[in-house]
Amino acid sequence: MRLKRSFFFVIFSLITLFSSVNAFAAQQSFQSWLANFKIEAVASGINPQFFDEVFKGMTIGHRQIHFDKTQPEHRITYTEYQSKRISKHRIYLGKQALKKYGPVLKNIGKEYGVDYCVVTAIWGMETAYGNYMGGFDVIRSLATLAYEGRRAEFFRNELIIALHILQEGHVSRQYFKGEWAGGSGHSQFLPSSWKQYAVDYTGDGHKDIWTTKEDAFASMANYLHTNGWKYGEPIRAHVILPHGFNENLVGYKVKKSVREWETLGVRAAPGWRLPTHNITASIIQPYGGPTLMIFNNWRIIMTYNRSTFYAGAISKLADEVCGR
Repeated sequence: MRLKRSFFFVIFSLITLFSSVNAFAAQQSFQSWLANFKIEAVASGINPQFFDEVFKGMTIGHRQIHFDKTQPEHRITYTEYQSKRISKHRIYLGKQALKKYGPVLKNIGKEYGVDYCVVTAIWGMETAYGNYMGGFDVIRSLATLAYEGRRAEFFRNELIIALHILQEGHVSRQYFKGEWAGGSGHSQFLPSSWKQYAVDYTGDGHKDIWTTKEDAFASMANYLHTNGWKYGEPIRAHVILPHGFNENLVGYKVKKSVREWETLGVRAAPGWRLPTHNITASIIQPYGGPTLMIFNNWRIIMTYNRSTFYAGAISKLADEVCGR
């Protein structure tokens, strides 16, 4: 019995030793990668001393690598997704947020020509109205994913921009946190999205989507506006297809005017109405969901997150929060 215990102790010790050796080797490799990356960062305008301070003592983010390699594949239905993401509590929090920030959200909506209810819904979906913006250090996440190599070039570029955000003082390191893949702030922008869409709405010289809600709201509105939001147009409508409808006409690639769809027998579902006849639309049937007629603004929401389920949830949450 003693011999058996000794055998297992030896095996356990060897496994621990090999794990420690592998971890040490990986960390050494990471430090070598950082040394090479520093050359690129400095060439882009990052101060060498600042670089050293940012990366001092940094280790690989093993959780980020784990999440990157094991993203869930479980498929749920459109209806299940909505019931999970648009809870009564999320709607309640949205209505409370509108009571507090409604005036500034409405003003920003008017200025950028977008639906402030959708801006509110995106805020609610991404960070639960600022209640949870993620706890991963953005620099460490991006460095880890750039080092890992699966999408090295993409994350190297994001990391360069993130370093400039930090160096220019738009956010302090303690608030530069987000989800595991590098999205952060109230809007959960990647650094490249921040660079393209972030707005200094308060005029303090910083595009602060992390601690200044006005900047975050305006940045989300600017995102929608820049990508082609059409003010006053709907997002989607539930419809009923006629018997024998050509299934080849269902999908994002087929675009027709509302009048043309009506000519083919498409009708609004009870409680819904179709907009002006000359608006272009597509018919989609999300997995486990209703038949929808979707318009330009639905596609704009999908540029934020390329998911039919996400676009549906944002449009529904916007309606629920604004009581329309």
